[in-house]
Amino acid sequence: MSEGKVAIIGSGLIGRCWAMMFARSGYEVRIYDLSAELIEAALASVKEQLGGLFEVGLLDGQSVDDVNARVKGASTVAEALEGAIHCQECCPENVELKKKVFAGLDAAADDTIVLSSSSSCIAPSQFTEELKHRAQCLVAHPVNPPHY
Repeated sequence: MSEGKVAIIGSGLIGRCWAMMFARSGYEVRIYDLSAELIEAALASVKEQLGGLFEVGLLDGQSVDDVNARVKGASTVAEALEGAIHCQECCPENVELKKKVFAGLDAAADDTIVLSSSSSCIAPSQFTEELKHRAQCLVAHPVNPPHY
């Protein structure tokens, strides 16, 4: 049984790690990035890394295939956010980029989703000031990596 759906925006190391953590916890995960190639590379990496977690007993008794089946790609931000209860943004630390990404998230968001940034040094007030869903935004920065 699924715990709900989580969107991951940005498929680099942090995005991949968040995807594994949420999938291991029972959430359906959709990863979005700027190209299909980046998404496919992320999905392959997630499966490989889940194998390593399995070997050291960190999948809570679940199989690699079961956890990996919860992680899929999304071709648009809207597709990633559709039905999601949480969105974890994992883009580079650049205020202008975060403003652009969060504007896109805001446009696709409903009034219930949590819009979370993995920012390590940028205050959310710097990229959420103009958003309709600003009250739903927060920063959740992991200790690297977040999947343990």
